[in-house]
Amino acid sequence: MLTSESQKNFETMPLYKYLACPADDKTRKGRVSNILVEHQLFFASRQDFNDPFDCAIPSLSQIPGTFLKRWAEEFVDRKFPDHSESEKSNEIDTLMLANTLKEIRRRLQDTVDNAGISCCSAVRDDILMWANYADNPTGLCLEFDGSSNCNFFGEAQPVEYEDYTPSPLHENAECQMRRVILTKSKHWSYEKEYRIFKPDQAKQNIDYPV
Repeated sequence: MLTSESQKNFETMPLYKYLACPADDKTRKGRVSNILVEHQLFFASRQDFNDPFDCAIPSLSQIPGTFLKRWAEEFVDRKFPDHSESEKSNEIDTLMLANTLKEIRRRLQDTVDNAGISCCSAVRDDILMWANYADNPTGLCLEFDGSSNCNFFGEAQPVEYEDYTPSPLHENAECQMRRVILTKSKHWSYEKEYRIFKPDQAKQNIDYPV
């Protein structure tokens, strides 16, 4: 007999993927076929999203100067622990230059743009979702098991809805990418979105287990 804890581990968490399948669009029809026949899921680049602000990193120059200064000091302390105070001061000044901040933002945006992202939802019957992603009533809504003990779809993580995309400068590159990909404007909160992302695999078909 399963204990309550064991039962909890075997509970399913359905995730839904809305898909358009217009007869005259070979690309979209092919992606549906890949899912149903080949068991492959297409991982898009955020550059393919319908919201141009989704996963777009704002200018770092808009961050308050006090925050930037603290981040620069902590970064230099970690990277150059043996530097003299004057050397550290020079490094801090360089980090806070507009051109340096622009380059840091560009590198992080490139990392995000190159990540493959697959989007699902916790809801299957939202009218706007059908309209936006499934060609109104003519598309499909497929269900997958997103339980934590399931391979592949169990990797899906919930999106957080905020007023702005964060610039997590104090975190490492992997955490920065995760934070940006998993943050979206509050205007989209009705989607109850989950995302699976794969670094450096944008615009790729990836096999999933069945």
